Amino acid sequence: MYLRNFADFFSLLQWQIILQTAQIAHDLNLRAFAVGGIVRDAIVRQNQKTLPFPKDLDLVFDGAEQAGIKVAIALHELFPASKLQIHEKFQTAALIWQDAAQDFEMDMATARREIYAYAGANPQVMATTLEEDLWRRDFTVNSLAIELDPQLGIKGEVIDRFNGLADLVNKQVRAIRVGSFAEDPRRLFRAVRFAVRLDLVIAPETLTEIIETTSSGIHDVIGGARLRSELLYTLAEPRAGEMFELLQKLGALRCIHPELKLPVDLTNAFKHQWRRSQYWLKLLNRLEPKNYAPMPLGLELLLSYLPHQIATQLDLGLTPEQKTRQQKLADLTIYLPNLKNIGLKRSDITQSLQKFDTQTLILAGVKCEPAQRRIVWCYLSQWQLVKSPLTGADLQQLGYAAGKQMGEILQRLRFAMIDREIHTKEDAIAYLHTQE
Repeated sequence: MYLRNFADFFSLLQWQIILQTAQIAHDLNLRAFAVGGIVRDAIVRQNQKTLPFPKDLDLVFDGAEQAGIKVAIALHELFPASKLQIHEKFQTAALIWQDAAQDFEMDMATARREIYAYAGANPQVMATTLEEDLWRRDFTVNSLAIELDPQLGIKGEVIDRFNGLADLVNKQVRAIRVGSFAEDPRRLFRAVRFAVRLDLVIAPETLTEIIETTSSGIHDVIGGARLRSELLYTLAEPRAGEMFELLQKLGALRCIHPELKLPVDLTNAFKHQWRRSQYWLKLLNRLEPKNYAPMPLGLELLLSYLPHQIATQLDLGLTPEQKTRQQKLADLTIYLPNLKNIGLKRSDITQSLQKFDTQTLILAGVKCEPAQRRIVWCYLSQWQLVKSPLTGADLQQLGYAAGKQMGEILQRLRFAMIDREIHTKEDAIAYLHTQE
């Protein structure tokens, strides 16, 4: 198959960089290839007229050890505004463009063979040819490649060793070889992401192998930076709820912990909780920009479905603050039903909820029932922002001495404002007279 209008898939700058990259590779007596996602997506979308430009450009070079790194260093000299990252152990490098006009990353890998010492281990890498490099990849639809040419742009037909083009037509995600999920658990998550994102189904034999792999327990509680990265990649997807629902059906969440059980109606429940948490953070940031910097809460939301004693012990890179938040969230979840007590004033609720940080309250608020959620939102967006109508200086002018007592008076005035017992400075002064 010939790939028509490949250049149209990229921005002008991206295509200029690709041509320059091909020229550098040619000068170094290396072969350069576009591989994987950019080829797959260009094929899927070649009849669409308006496309978002790709954020990740995967290129592979063969012909020498450290080939990808050599090309990346030479390319960086021509584009010094990019940021260069080198991963010598894996014979890869990345150039990152990130400014107002451009935001994309070019991954430049040496064609390589990978050997896994044990299941889930980082691979040992050695240079090889593109043909062998394609064999180590995960799925047929991600093993498509096309050779780059500095003059023509692309040279020849799409390289398709494993019938990936047919699987694209048949809308299937199929593993290239048996045993790939056992050697690298990341592929469990990648299979699901591609299936949901591209509206594909997992091929029957691949589905069977996934279930057999997860059922074996070989990847139970594997933890580590690689699992954390897969979880964050999945949480960043627009259809994350559907992806985690499928991951649960396939038993892949055992990689986090065998006791992790998400809501049955995960597509709606988790999706809405996750979106609501981001929405709340954005709204609060508008109300008080200095106090609420939006931050991702997806991983914490996911782990909140485990007992906090387990969640805080997992090897997923949680900060001390995040671990403490899991404990606080468990405590707050127990307390929230008390918010429906008819006798409670707004100030009573404020006194209770102000013990918790904003992120903990958001996590609890998006998970609880609607009546409790409304109360938590009122606290976050209104009650906690209320201040006493009188300041310390005002109280001193009224004859009150500075110290602990003044702080208590200011707090009482704030609570009276929250309960709508007072509204103005004059109301506050009259209120104080009634308290004497």
